[in-house]
Amino acid sequence: MKQKHNLKRRKETLDHLSRIVGQIEGLKRMFEENEECIKIASLTTSIAKSFDSLRLRTLEGFVVHQLLGNKSISKEKLKQFQDLLKLQRK
Repeated sequence: MKQKHNLKRRKETLDHLSRIVGQIEGLKRMFEENEECIKIASLTTSIAKSFDSLRLRTLEGFVVHQLLGNKSISKEKLKQFQDLLKLQRK
């Protein structure tokens, strides 16, 4: 079960990375096409938020999988940790 969760999480992370790559490619095109600054600024904000989300996802994965490893953690403690990460996303 845990392995299946890890594979799902890895796929979701790779999908997230692909979206960021697509956003960056779009940003490059916008510069090449001399797009309006406000549109470029809007996309850079979206990219920054996407990257922050990926950063927090990576932190969560590190804590849960590397630091805790096979140690058991209660659903309540995991929920508290996830709530803490949500605060960082705001």
